[in-house]
Amino acid sequence: MRMINSMIVDKSAALTWALIGDDFVDVAKWMAAIPKSEPILTGTPLKGAPAVGRNSYLIAKFNGMYQQETITQYNDSMKTVTINAILKKTPKIMPLKGYESTVTVEHVSDTSCRVTWDATAHLNTLGYIIPGLKKSLNAGFIRNLEEIKHYMETGEPHPRKVEKVKSELAYASAHA
Repeated sequence: MRMINSMIVDKSAALTWALIGDDFVDVAKWMAAIPKSEPILTGTPLKGAPAVGRNSYLIAKFNGMYQQETITQYNDSMKTVTINAILKKTPKIMPLKGYESTVTVEHVSDTSCRVTWDATAHLNTLGYIIPGLKKSLNAGFIRNLEEIKHYMETGEPHPRKVEKVKSELAYASAHA
């Protein structure tokens, strides 16, 4: 199940790539669904890559579920990174096993770029029969692009991220 989305970001390709490529591990600073991310510490990073990959922990309501995202291709000069994401600590009935994503940043002008998110979902049997799953997954990748755009253009996390942080704090307080 493949989904491709692009968005123009009013910031240079070099600065946008710095967020996506150079600062790959720290996705938690801009992505709403990820309150915590850390580098994968085993293995050797690909040439030029900032890390082997990252573990991206999902919001607390998912009870410890996280994405183990391994960089499988990294090209700094082409501003492209490909990852293989495997979902860990998932419920038994989870329709999604993981996905592969390639994120590319292309120069448009000195002050803008195009970010393209090309993702292929890896489903289990249940995933193929759930109506609307592709639309839901695609919406998540579009949100990622919106959150990159907002962060790059304002220097601040998207309001969705701000709300998730508040919600995480409230959840932690209620379950302490």
